[in-house]
Amino acid sequence: MRNFYVSHNKIFSDRILISGEEKHHIVNVLRLKPDEHVKIFDGQGNEYLARLKHFNSDNVVAEILEHRQISPPKPYVTLLQGLPKFDKFDQIVQKTTELSVSEIVPVLCQRSVPRLNRDVSLKRVSRWQRIANEASKQCGRIYFPKVKEITEFNECLTSLNFDLSLILWEEEQKLGLKSILRQNAPAERVGLFVGPEGGFSSDEVDIATAAGAIPVTLGSNILRTETAAIVGVALILYELGGLGSV
Repeated sequence: MRNFYVSHNKIFSDRILISGEEKHHIVNVLRLKPDEHVKIFDGQGNEYLARLKHFNSDNVVAEILEHRQISPPKPYVTLLQGLPKFDKFDQIVQKTTELSVSEIVPVLCQRSVPRLNRDVSLKRVSRWQRIANEASKQCGRIYFPKVKEITEFNECLTSLNFDLSLILWEEEQKLGLKSILRQNAPAERVGLFVGPEGGFSSDEVDIATAAGAIPVTLGSNILRTETAAIVGVALILYELGGLGSV
């Protein structure tokens, strides 16, 4: 059965209005017909079994047959990613979404190269949210991750509302990510700070540690920021049960 994403504001008590790219895919690519059954999800945990009913110039109208609300996945992982060059951030959003990251916060750090005005920042965040949505649809995620506004590093530290806050640092010699995760299982909300190109400064690590974050290493190899983000998120989800389990 085919799956389609529809924004929650197009879903009503008895029907769903399918428009835009999803309508094009139904009508022109798959050439589905009235009375065929499809699955619809809204990216917020709602899944619908629906029957295609009417086709018009604006929408495909589908009748809701069944609805179920799916519980949010655990653990809830927030990636606080030091802002790198934009093509790298695109990749980070796409790949960590495929892994089931729950939230992505672009973070301005001391070594972040891009410095943007507010209008450009909002356009970038909108683009990254679209990338996250497309990646979610591709891999069949029921809950789509939220890409937050670009935030200053110090501001991120004012409210670390996590069971476990971690900061990847290549100079950490004692604490590995795997051992910290196993010591703190089952943490349900985890925040992971990953630096931009060049990593975090020692001052940033000190400030984060004072705020409650734990510096950890991924091992002896120094990874690119996009690699570190993907590996870090994957390890957290694997160790805490969100990846590799059924």
